[in-house]
Amino acid sequence: MKSHFRRQHTFSLIALGAFGVGMLITSATPTQAADDQPTLSMPKINPERGKMLFAERGCVVCHSVNNVGGTSGPSLDASNLNIPREPFEFFARMWRGADAMLHLQQADLGYQIDFSGQDIADIFAFVQDGEVQERFTQSDLPAHIGEIIDNGPSIPAD
Repeated sequence: MKSHFRRQHTFSLIALGAFGVGMLITSATPTQAADDQPTLSMPKINPERGKMLFAERGCVVCHSVNNVGGTSGPSLDASNLNIPREPFEFFARMWRGADAMLHLQQADLGYQIDFSGQDIADIFAFVQDGEVQERFTQSDLPAHIGEIIDNGPSIPAD
């Protein structure tokens, strides 16, 4: 009998720590549905929490949203995002840029950003939510992140 996967409202993801940026993968042990078929679990997502993480963790140092942030990485404005609005493609692109992101994190922040799977799911929700992005302003930035942006990136944009 061929197994099939279903969406559920409760999501569980784990972050792959090998590159430290967190790659989203499904839980190693799928939950069992009432009919004993494995299901795919996905996290509940929170774009407001994603907005806070985007600023506090330092994503905004390299990526801009609503004209706030750096230019070392691509803009993540929902209104002009040129990537599919599905999480696995978004994370695949993050994964392909992991080496550069880690280098920039060390250069600009002095440390590697650490994310849980839930953190990345919430940041993805923020990147997709134009309404929440419209409320993202300089005042959302912690002082130390604002200073890093004001001083410019350590590595110039291409």
